Amino acid sequence: MINWHHLYEFMTIVAALLIVLDPLAVMPIILSIRASVKDQHESRCLIYHVVAGATILLLFFTITGTWVLALFGITLSDMRIGGGLLLLVIALRLVVEGKFGPDGEVGYKSAIVPIISPLIIGPGAITAAVVLAAVHGVWITVLAGVVAMLFSTIIFLLSGFILRLLGSTGTDLISRVMGVLIATFAVSYIRIGIFDLIRVSHH
Repeated sequence: MINWHHLYEFMTIVAALLIVLDPLAVMPIILSIRASVKDQHESRCLIYHVVAGATILLLFFTITGTWVLALFGITLSDMRIGGGLLLLVIALRLVVEGKFGPDGEVGYKSAIVPIISPLIIGPGAITAAVVLAAVHGVWITVLAGVVAMLFSTIIFLLSGFILRLLGSTGTDLISRVMGVLIATFAVSYIRIGIFDLIRVSHH
């Protein structure tokens, strides 16, 4: 017999993780990089590498909580500032060049790490994973994280269809517009991180 209460709780955790992972916001970046990779196999490898890396990182922070951050003396404010600076670099490349990284294999490999973190697994996703694990339990949050990443994989794979639908010109336009939006996210990350550090130092 299905326990509807547990199922509802589980789907609530999945939805919460999907919101903070925000795969729809990442898809234009995936689009721009897939447009520069001519080989379809390499293009799909990009998605699988990103999803695998993001899943491992999400589950790692879900299980270990803030212990690892405390071990190295890293605060979420530090991650916000560092992640914001990295996002700002990505945004500038997207606005100026319409893509992140050079064409071909080297380009997509150089883009994998910043897409995984901080673009997908940023301070918001880490905080959400830690809090959800504390409230609902570690293992249900781990399972929900895997399901959320499966949904994200489907969304990323759909980028191939969108790429064919929009063509190179449409993809280039979306990439540049998203570059501006990512720049605003980056500035917001940096601003919040600095204000948090100032607030902590005053206390």
